[in-house]
Amino acid sequence: MRNPFAKEQIHDIVREGLAQVLGTPVNAITDDATLVADLGAESLDLVEFRYEMESRLGVALPKSNVLDELATALGGSERLYDERGGITELAAEVLRRSAFGYTEEQVHAGMRPYEVAAAATSAHWASFTHAIFDRLPESCSECGAGETEIAASGRAVCAGCGAAVEAATGDEILAEGVRVALKEIENAQPAG
Repeated sequence: MRNPFAKEQIHDIVREGLAQVLGTPVNAITDDATLVADLGAESLDLVEFRYEMESRLGVALPKSNVLDELATALGGSERLYDERGGITELAAEVLRRSAFGYTEEQVHAGMRPYEVAAAATSAHWASFTHAIFDRLPESCSECGAGETEIAASGRAVCAGCGAAVEAATGDEILAEGVRVALKEIENAQPAG
């Protein structure tokens, strides 16, 4: 099934959700405004934002994070952090290849995990949320139709029967993204 949302639609929904949770005007939530440093979000705000997005869109955002998923995939965190507790180039590269869409300027080796979390913007969350809808099932489990639409509720539904569309969870998207990134990095390494 095709993602019924345009990237900008999801970004508008994310901005509106953040504005509601933070009590900030929507126009103050620019693509490059970090949620923590620029918009003043605290951990409970982010929990409330996650709940708001899940309720509004009918999807499960991740409970985990890229670094935790990477540690699980590698069987430990030894390759994730340097001797000072900063992330390694491997961890930074996996973050940049994740559905969050970090750039080299935003995430780099040597950053502390809390700095990585503080670098998140509305654009990162919109990118990730859009990626969830990019991984819809091939067809509706109720009627077999292969098209989706956005219902009056704002949620993705089957265009054939109106059933709610079951998207992958945020944690599934994180885990898949980490596996794919590690494989790409491994394949990019010169044989030797």
